[in-house]
Amino acid sequence: MKSIGNDTEHGLLDGLKLMSSENWIVEPISDGYALHRAVKDVKSVYLEVTTRCNLNCVNCVRHVWAEPLADMDAKTFGRIMESLRALPELRKVHFGGFGEPLAHPLLTEMVQEVKSLGVQVTLTTNGTLLDKEKVTALMRSNLDRIFVSVDSTQSELFGEIRTGAELELVVENLKRVRSWRDQMRSLMPTIGLEFVVTKQNLHDVEKMPALAREVGASIILLTHLLPHNQELAGQITYGEDGTELHQPAVWPVMAAEYMLWGTLSAPRSKWGASRKCRFISNKGLVIGWDGSVSPCYALMHSYPYFIFGRLKHVFRYILGNVNQSSLADIWTNRDYVLFRAKVADFRFPSCVDCGQDCDFTQQNEDCWGNVPSCADCLWAQDIIRCP
Repeated sequence: MKSIGNDTEHGLLDGLKLMSSENWIVEPISDGYALHRAVKDVKSVYLEVTTRCNLNCVNCVRHVWAEPLADMDAKTFGRIMESLRALPELRKVHFGGFGEPLAHPLLTEMVQEVKSLGVQVTLTTNGTLLDKEKVTALMRSNLDRIFVSVDSTQSELFGEIRTGAELELVVENLKRVRSWRDQMRSLMPTIGLEFVVTKQNLHDVEKMPALAREVGASIILLTHLLPHNQELAGQITYGEDGTELHQPAVWPVMAAEYMLWGTLSAPRSKWGASRKCRFISNKGLVIGWDGSVSPCYALMHSYPYFIFGRLKHVFRYILGNVNQSSLADIWTNRDYVLFRAKVADFRFPSCVDCGQDCDFTQQNEDCWGNVPSCADCLWAQDIIRCP
């Protein structure tokens, strides 16, 4: 970004066209103008192919939102594939979102199509639908990484948190993935376990490496809870008196002829001065089931949640839809370019430090005039995390 004099925006754009074939976005600032290059440099895409799920987890946003439960249709996915092929710097595609990807009847075919682009493909799943047929199809597509949600090492507590799931079944399915990997003498897919930490299951964190070793997982990703009601707000383990989760842990995992060392990755447990959006810094975008494009998971749906006991309502922020525009055009449109620039510099106040429960903090807004606002984003604090 570069600040320049007080010429008009129109004149600036005319001058830039003479100097360069690149597209530029001009942003008025307090002492002149800022120039932003509109470059088709998307590197990561997060795909939500469904908002449906076969489970009824107690922590799930579905208990409090009013959004439709639906699958991405073939036409929308076809448009996405066209757009992905036209992104020269694309490196990663992640199947995840707020639904269970394997609940989509065409998920394995979708993975195969995306993998044919030569990019790294990751799948996040609850692990209950990883039967022999699906595992075989996913492994033959050369899936790179698979993350499975495991919120307890105890069968009873696991069933209470992840209503409708059985720990034994998930473990059996993960072993099926590991067995296939061993048969193919392959390092892929890397297996990861995702664990949402609460007061209820905090004591299970130290037991996770043993479970990871059993199922052949080389990654444990810990994340804190995003509470959607008052009861869950009492279950968080972060805040002023937050419990630090940085517990050194490594374990051996065999994959092909190699021994990998598994690692546990922990989130921050206290609000701090440092704020960084990994979706923006990693040049990622999120596509919802209906083809709508949002900048991150936090803004891809409308829902309430509690942040340190304060109720906040998030509203979906859409910057385009693949059924009307290509991903490249959406990524380089003025609103999206300026939003990314603002987040990259993190030009937002810190509502948590302010402490005032004003009308702004209850919505996607702040007192600096930002709509939507990232002023109290828990993802930017690395408190809430995703693979």
